[in-house]
Amino acid sequence: MKKLILLVLIATLLSCGNTPPVDTGYDWPRWRGPNGDGVSQETGWNPQALAGGPKVLWSRDIGPGYSNVIIQSNRLYTMGLTKDGPTFYCMNASSGKVIWRRTLSSGHQEPQSTPAIDGDRVYGLMKNGLLVCLRELNGAILWKKDLKKDFNVPNPTCGWATSPVVDGSLLLLNADTAEMALDKETGDLKWTIPDKKSLWGSYATPVLGDLNGTRYALFFGPSTLNAVEVTTGKKMWSYAHTDQIHVVADPIMLGSTVFIQVTTSCALLETAGVAPKVLWSNAELDTCMPAAVLVNGYLFGTHLPYSFTSRSSWSSLAQDDWPLRCVDWKTGHVMWEKKMKHTTLTATDGKLLVLETDGILHIVEATPASYRELSSADVLKGVRKPRIFGSPPVLYGGKVYCRNFAGALLCIDMRA
Repeated sequence: MKKLILLVLIATLLSCGNTPPVDTGYDWPRWRGPNGDGVSQETGWNPQALAGGPKVLWSRDIGPGYSNVIIQSNRLYTMGLTKDGPTFYCMNASSGKVIWRRTLSSGHQEPQSTPAIDGDRVYGLMKNGLLVCLRELNGAILWKKDLKKDFNVPNPTCGWATSPVVDGSLLLLNADTAEMALDKETGDLKWTIPDKKSLWGSYATPVLGDLNGTRYALFFGPSTLNAVEVTTGKKMWSYAHTDQIHVVADPIMLGSTVFIQVTTSCALLETAGVAPKVLWSNAELDTCMPAAVLVNGYLFGTHLPYSFTSRSSWSSLAQDDWPLRCVDWKTGHVMWEKKMKHTTLTATDGKLLVLETDGILHIVEATPASYRELSSADVLKGVRKPRIFGSPPVLYGGKVYCRNFAGALLCIDMRA
């Protein structure tokens, strides 16, 4: 009996030694969170916390890139470009301490895609099309695929920016001209759906949903929005959209209705019938780049105030005024707007976390009545640095994570 008790005790101690850090918030395992809609379930944080300046807990230079953070059990993962090449980071989300990092021989290009984590595996897509699966514990490479060489998918004009999504045993990828599912354990192709190439390609990420007992994914391709049964790859329905340049913003679902945004317009589709039907279409929320969020029947997002083709670079786009708008989901009617620089945003607890390109973070009531700001601050505290905050803020455990393309990753305390 004493021997049995001793063995149990040893096993328990070993188990405790391998237990991951305590989870202090709702996991954020993929681009735009667990449901791919930019909405967090966190409560208990302080919307007034930015008054008087941001409480920066830590800041770390991870190298240039748009790759956002994902977090599981207080371990944060992201990617950046270092002098040695594109690099994966695993960090303690509370302290910013690097647990491991893995540099990949994948060209000297800044990562644009956000990783995804599923159990003990992390998946990431490099700008040049290298797709990798790493072991969560130490960053060891388990498998890798080259989208062009292995699947005959040409690189989009601006490089790869779509993010991988895990569902069940599959890894889903909106690979521009090929919407595909891979075996998440091996990277082997399970099914694929072709799409036509547009001027610049498609950069949207697959969005998952359930309707009438069927698990499906929305792939917003260069020419077509496809609803695909996940397990089989069978098309449920298709909608040919009008974007002639590129697709970036992910679709948003509510029941059988789907909201899409293209370069010059947006539309709400009813998909319950044999073929999708347009309920309304206008040019009131031409977000073009960042996807909007849906809160209590209203869309909140950035509106592109002019033709995209009239501007030649991201830097010029980022410096102009892009109004933040509230739009009625059912009608497409604009409820209010607020002039800002280009913004990305996340919703939680009836609030919006709105991050401007220049690093000003706003906490705003998610209400259709009017723009109601609760607090705001410059996350860089006035420091003169390059400023292109092009990734949405992420809330986890009462802390907000903000990624600057120039390389800075900041953790801001929102608990007090």
